[in-house]
Amino acid sequence: MKNRVWMAAAAISMVASATATAQVSGEGGPIRVNADRSEVIERQRQVVLIDNVDIMQGEARLRANRVTINYSGTGQTQTSGLGGFGDISSMEAVGEVYYVTPDIKATGDRGVYNANTDTITLTGNVVLIRGEDVATGEKLVMELEAGRTILDGGSGQVQMNINPNRDQSGPSAGNESN
Repeated sequence: MKNRVWMAAAAISMVASATATAQVSGEGGPIRVNADRSEVIERQRQVVLIDNVDIMQGEARLRANRVTINYSGTGQTQTSGLGGFGDISSMEAVGEVYYVTPDIKATGDRGVYNANTDTITLTGNVVLIRGEDVATGEKLVMELEAGRTILDGGSGQVQMNINPNRDQSGPSAGNESN
């Protein structure tokens, strides 16, 4: 029961900090957090969520084996009567990282969100799916504000399977005349 209280405090502190830009979803709103265990490390300004971590906000979802939320120590956030840690500076997800929005699905071994640069970086066995398009590599950097995505093959090459959309009104739609 005590862990659920700390998880609730962590989730509330992520939402309550008005100036914090760290979000699971760009749309903001309430964040729902589930995990088997949580730890609050006050002196290091961290919340660690352990095993079966599932974080949802709006239409975005982050799952991993472990997520560490780091706070900058600036701001005067209050969470359920407890002194808050301040603004979120970064989040690190490790182990079977899965991030999904309505536009993309991305997986990797490790994921880092950096609030200062507004970027998400996934590393290790990265798979990125958009619609029917699939790309694989070793490092994916999503610059959220710029709308830019960079995929690096690491020691290998980036591999892509691109399925161009077909115009349903054209000859390929079955309207061919022989």
